[in-house]
Amino acid sequence: MKLAQYVKFRQEKFGGVLFETRSEKVFALNPTAAAVVREIQAGTPESEIPGRLKASYADGDGDGAQIEADATAFTRQLREQGLVEED
Repeated sequence: MKLAQYVKFRQEKFGGVLFETRSEKVFALNPTAAAVVREIQAGTPESEIPGRLKASYADGDGDGAQIEADATAFTRQLREQGLVEED
């Protein structure tokens, strides 16, 4: 999976921003969503993204399952909106 041809990402202090340049849509991303996009840009297989984020950001208070669920849901939203495509 990779960002679609007309989609650009910029890291920000609050998370990040996705720009869909054809339709000129802008999406503000929270830190978890920005981390998902960074993993996509790094070429991480879609199936590995939730586990990698859980390992990186879970603090042991049971939030690991929520991080995995959020990452999976966000990846699905990116696909549904045409913001990612297959390599």
